[in-house]
Amino acid sequence: MRPVRHVTLVTSVITLGIASLAGCSEADGPSSPPSPGAAAPSPTATEVPCGAVADTVSRHLRSDQVRTVTVEGQCTTVVVATTLGDGDAGPGRQLCDRAGEVAYSGDVNSVRVLSGSGSELANGITGMRCLS
Repeated sequence: MRPVRHVTLVTSVITLGIASLAGCSEADGPSSPPSPGAAAPSPTATEVPCGAVADTVSRHLRSDQVRTVTVEGQCTTVVVATTLGDGDAGPGRQLCDRAGEVAYSGDVNSVRVLSGSGSELANGITGMRCLS
């Protein structure tokens, strides 16, 4: 490599590095965690908080077979933990379909129903009936 070309290359790399670092500057102020008591951003009209989805599904199911209802992932999957046995695919599918009646809001796009041992009994996605 010729010295002039080498100097040009090194200068370009240094310039790009400085430009990259400038983009990470604290010109907009340092980022810091929200202070205690600061209000969290409120959801838009179409968003439903994850906990609210779990509560809605739990209330909708109203079954002694349901132990817990949680939301996993990036608020994408409702998981219904039950007291059902591993061979109870039919009742699991029924719970899954009932949960799907109210679960698909915001980012939620699937429902899983688990047996008492944690095995999956049924799984459903938006717009479809559950499978077991």
